[in-house]
Amino acid sequence: MMTLELHAGAEKAPYHVGEGILADLPELATPHVAGRQVYVVSDTNVGPLYGSEISERLHAAYLELPADEEHKQWPTLEHVLRWLVAHEADRQSVLVAVGGGVITDLVGFAAAVMLRGIPWLAVPTTLLGMVDAAVGGKTGIDLDVGKNLVGAFWPPRAVIADPLVLATLHLRQMRSGLAEVIKSAMIAPSALEPVLDSHLAPVAAGNPLRAWELVVGCVRVKADIVSMDERESGPRQALNLGHTLGHGIEGAGEFRRFLHGEAVAWGLLAALRLSRDRGLLSTAEAQTWAERIQNLAPLPDLEGLPWDSVAPFVARDKKRQGGRVGWVLPRMGGVVLDVAIGEREAAAVYEALALLPPQGPFSSLF
Repeated sequence: MMTLELHAGAEKAPYHVGEGILADLPELATPHVAGRQVYVVSDTNVGPLYGSEISERLHAAYLELPADEEHKQWPTLEHVLRWLVAHEADRQSVLVAVGGGVITDLVGFAAAVMLRGIPWLAVPTTLLGMVDAAVGGKTGIDLDVGKNLVGAFWPPRAVIADPLVLATLHLRQMRSGLAEVIKSAMIAPSALEPVLDSHLAPVAAGNPLRAWELVVGCVRVKADIVSMDERESGPRQALNLGHTLGHGIEGAGEFRRFLHGEAVAWGLLAALRLSRDRGLLSTAEAQTWAERIQNLAPLPDLEGLPWDSVAPFVARDKKRQGGRVGWVLPRMGGVVLDVAIGEREAAAVYEALALLPPQGPFSSLF
């Protein structure tokens, strides 16, 4: 097991990662739950595998929610809050989120608003949850008009991640998480490119035993960025790479058609094309990254999603300032923040993207 340190302002939290550490979860959680009432929340996918057993081992009340992004909305949040009230939760109670990014986002937000804030722990069970959603303290829900438009910064007191649970993931979910891994490598290539190139293909083929180094590397990169900018006013904006368009694609697909990472993969390809066209990357450099994204193919296609259906979601991006959405674009050695992309330019890139076959080759975009 390895323990990384997450920083949020003056607070510190451990990120425990190791193969098989779910067996030690009660001991790892003890510093945060001893003497407190514990409440475990999972979903219908993860609950039968891990959630109910974890609740029994923690002697906790247990709630199982409907799975998938389409349920990350107000009614589900209210259901969690009413359940906590019915089970007499107080400010010393602890919530434990067991699941992927949807569960950690929603349960973390429930913790943030319940009684004006109670502690919570994250037990991510997807690759996306391990490398992204459980790190950084961003919690929230979707509205039908946009992704993560309602939320709060409320970091977990600890994260407990066991890569062995990835063996139960569908291959589509694994590849969705890898989109966030590729994003992190584009932000910090000097730190992640070597491990990405040696581990990406095996994990994309479904081998969870090669995921540990990717998880550790991504958590280190994201934790370093978050420690510099907890509230997303500066350097943390880099983590939005691929997400401005990605969130728009998710919304246009009614949060059902695309997994988060699948939409982000399309967004990363668009960002690469914009960077190439603006001279931030050479054609060869852009194609190298596109070939890495090729490991995630096939992606759900963009057929029937015209730019006009995606653009309103992009315009409502939660990071917009002064009525303008700033894009993050890759460059050699990192990223450029807050790039102004006009409507016509964005539409042209999206139309080029929509012509790509979902199975690729994605390098033909350049």
